[in-house]
Amino acid sequence: MPVIHELVSAFIDLDQRQVLRLTENALNSGIPANDVLMSLQDGITNIGAEYEKGSCFLTELLAAADIFKTAMEKVSPLLNLTDSPAVGTLVLGTVRGDLHDLGKNIFKTFVESARITVHDLGVDVSADDFVNKVATTHANIVALSSLLTTSMDQIRVVINELNKAGLRNGVKIIIGGNPITDEFGKEVGADAAVRDAALGARICKEWMRS
Repeated sequence: MPVIHELVSAFIDLDQRQVLRLTENALNSGIPANDVLMSLQDGITNIGAEYEKGSCFLTELLAAADIFKTAMEKVSPLLNLTDSPAVGTLVLGTVRGDLHDLGKNIFKTFVESARITVHDLGVDVSADDFVNKVATTHANIVALSSLLTTSMDQIRVVINELNKAGLRNGVKIIIGGNPITDEFGKEVGADAAVRDAALGARICKEWMRS
């Protein structure tokens, strides 16, 4: 379908006006919304891969996230959700003592594009709130964000509380943020530690495929 190929190309070019025009054309011409969704996913996945390789900048990653969200406003009402079931559930938040959410929000967009249901608790989230949400949603993944060295220890607190509640073995834990290192991730018992949203989302997608 030529319009689908054009849609992917326009997304890769970060041409928001063209993406929205082609999205509307595709839907109006009878192309299934699920096929349009897959094209948008292909586009944002490509941008994420380029960002991971260092071939594009944060501003471009932000633009891709904005394009995806805007296009999805047109696609979502027409999706046949029985044909596009969620592949997993993720609880997300910035830990207690930290109000940063830029990386968290980019990560959320990429994860949602993979049909993973995200429960975003926002910023300055307590360990108890994470534990309660994991318990009530039966989440597969917990994603903890910390952009401040002063809030990093809250990641340890959350993981410890998940252990105490008997929930740790049932979830994968990914932590992210500029001060996060692999060594810190191993120290606190996380399953993955990343510094960029695109890589983190890719890891979550791989977990849901395994």
